Amino acid sequence: MLKKIIFFIPLFISCDLFASDDCSKFKFDVDVNINLNNNENININKSKENLVDKMGYIESGITYNARYIIVPIMVQDGFCVSLRSVDVDINFPAFNIVIDKRLKENSCAYNIVLQHEKDHMQSEKNVVKDNLENIKKSVFNAAQSINPIFVAKEQNQTEARENIYKQLETHKDVVDIIDKIKQELKQENDKIDFRGDSWQMWQCEDFVEEMKNSADNISID
Repeated sequence: MLKKIIFFIPLFISCDLFASDDCSKFKFDVDVNINLNNNENININKSKENLVDKMGYIESGITYNARYIIVPIMVQDGFCVSLRSVDVDINFPAFNIVIDKRLKENSCAYNIVLQHEKDHMQSEKNVVKDNLENIKKSVFNAAQSINPIFVAKEQNQTEARENIYKQLETHKDVVDIIDKIKQELKQENDKIDFRGDSWQMWQCEDFVEEMKNSADNISID
């Protein structure tokens, strides 16, 4: 789910003050920020070939980038590796709407397919926007649950960092919010797909003429 970009900030503290395995005192109140980057651009293209069983579709895909600050704190006999902050960027790229090349631009059927795909696009954005606070709460709960990890050698810090990443990404709250968003996306997309837009499309006389020699069962995806 998350692309890891890590910043390391060494914090050197007099090592004779701390027991080597007592890292709990170095746990931070982790800063969590969720940023939504929304690209409003929509690219509309015709398909290169006749589409099969559909007259249009969208090419999209939400991407997530996570930036962590993980601090290796020098203590006696090793390091306490502690999570300091998590920033998650949720990116909506420009949407690409592909419409069957047989549909004439601005024709009755073309406009129905175009609106159908735009509705899919908007529902995807709305589901994520509506869950922003839930996402932040889930990541915050996951981050606060992670305790600093003691490592005896500097080269063991990589293993500790990977452990922290895994704890974040597999935390129940994070897994649950991802499942919630997926379920809501399916529900909203089903509402659009099952509202009968194909019936409206077949009401277009010009479309009927264009499709008389095409497949019998064509729908909008």
